[in-house]
Amino acid sequence: MTAVRTRVIGIGQPAAGDDYVGIAVARSLREQPVPGGVEIHEITDPARLVELLDGIRRAILIDALVSDNSPGNIMQLTPEDLATHPLTPLSSHGTSVADAIGLAHTLAPDTRDCYIRIFGITIEPPDRYTRAMSAPVAAAVPRAVNLILDLLEGSKTLVSA
Repeated sequence: MTAVRTRVIGIGQPAAGDDYVGIAVARSLREQPVPGGVEIHEITDPARLVELLDGIRRAILIDALVSDNSPGNIMQLTPEDLATHPLTPLSSHGTSVADAIGLAHTLAPDTRDCYIRIFGITIEPPDRYTRAMSAPVAAAVPRAVNLILDLLEGSKTLVSA
């Protein structure tokens, strides 16, 4: 059995329209062949990142980012970018992705050595909950899957936005 080196973690809400995009990408990745040592997870509460980041070398997070324009863009960010970037992850819970990563670093100091990249997919600010993703955000799912597969296979490096 191959040791887990990388966790791909889709974050979102299945019943909240475009906020589902992180989970949609994770589910699509499950249908693809991925290298050994990769686990794919889906979470609805970013606080779960504390346990999922512990004990691994690399994490790829996928989440929705609220934007006033251009839904469906894919941004590659570092945890540090989340603190300074004008776009913010959508959180329907009290803990944001940035907060959860910071908490993981505090509670499990070895997570500071974990290589973390966030694939943020831009969405419009939600005005009401719906189960369906918008067309531009749904179209971003296969593009994000391909970017992540390239990263997992080592053919591309991540660039921060």
